[in-house]
Amino acid sequence: MLKAFTRHPETVGESYFEHLCSAWGFAATMALGALACALHGLFPFAFQTSGSRRIRELHQRMVTHRTTPKPPVRLPAWLPGLALAAFLTLAATLAAQALGAPVAPFALVAGFLVAAPLAGRFDLSPGLRVAERPLLRAGVALLGLRIALGDIAGLGAQTLVLVLSCVALTLALGSVVGRLFGLPKGFSMLSASATAICGASAAMAVSQVLPKSPETERQTAYVVAVVATLSTLAMLAYPAVAHLAGLPPQAAAVFLGTSIHDVAQVAGAGYSVSPQVGDLAVTVKLVRVSLLALVVAAVAFSFAGAAREAKGPGRALLLPGFVIAFFVLAGIRSTGLVPASVLPAATFASNVLIGAGVVAVGARMTLDGLRSMGWRPLAALACQTALLCGLAFAAASWVA
Repeated sequence: MLKAFTRHPETVGESYFEHLCSAWGFAATMALGALACALHGLFPFAFQTSGSRRIRELHQRMVTHRTTPKPPVRLPAWLPGLALAAFLTLAATLAAQALGAPVAPFALVAGFLVAAPLAGRFDLSPGLRVAERPLLRAGVALLGLRIALGDIAGLGAQTLVLVLSCVALTLALGSVVGRLFGLPKGFSMLSASATAICGASAAMAVSQVLPKSPETERQTAYVVAVVATLSTLAMLAYPAVAHLAGLPPQAAAVFLGTSIHDVAQVAGAGYSVSPQVGDLAVTVKLVRVSLLALVVAAVAFSFAGAAREAKGPGRALLLPGFVIAFFVLAGIRSTGLVPASVLPAATFASNVLIGAGVVAVGARMTLDGLRSMGWRPLAALACQTALLCGLAFAAASWVA
């Protein structure tokens, strides 16, 4: 019995209720046309074209429109991949918050274990590209809201000079270490930047201005994985080193804030010593984070020639927009115009957006690709981490 209500609507590509609305629409149009024709008969000077115009409209709607097949409703090509990246990032964020750890390692594992197999069966690449490019860059830009120049200036000139010197030497000597191990220029800069600045966030930011290739993606995934592991070990071991060395609270904070890669792990190490050391260590760490945009800009300039050759004639982009946004947001934060209530939400959003980019990187990571990297990258990253640790300990000893 129900088919009697749906058989005819299906022949014109409509459901029962769609057909009902169409029929009532035709009835209303014909009723108005009939009324216009009746009035035109009484008053020939009025409604001269209303009847014929409605007849043409009805013909187009009933014949022309009905015979044209309706295009199938399609989801945007980027929606499946982006939805998967968002779900995995949320899961990684919840796991990181429960364990008091950074989001990036969990996001990388989620991308490798979940997104990579699904990407082999479904076309997720458009959405993953959105996560890896605009969303990641927005997350890096939001890091600027963590920077308050007034808090950094409160550390004092001596501490600032020591921290900046450690970062500069790690960047310079770390790049040399990478080249001594026979690694390419891009990987050497990528690993040195991740070690000197802020771990996975720096690696993802620097990767945005390196020449795009499958090799660069594999190197980025490798650096994120290794730096996250080394930073976790540092969070566990460095507080004991500071205790055994008898460093006073300020010197211990300088050591922890200068040597550990990720902000969350600096906080974990610092607050395991004392609240005072934790607060000061995070502030020292933010000095390093404040240099992220400068480092990304420097890497972009160093590869500008290669980018110009790859793009052909034209002007290569030397200063990416997200670097400019980082500086702008840091300046706004330093003016005191940003309410304190906004900062936790901005930090959470930054972690989530960067995590989505890490998920996209993990989705293209394979065990064979990581094994093909060999032992040299691991040795270079270990040496760069040891170099930063030694420089940070020397700076802490100077402060003490």
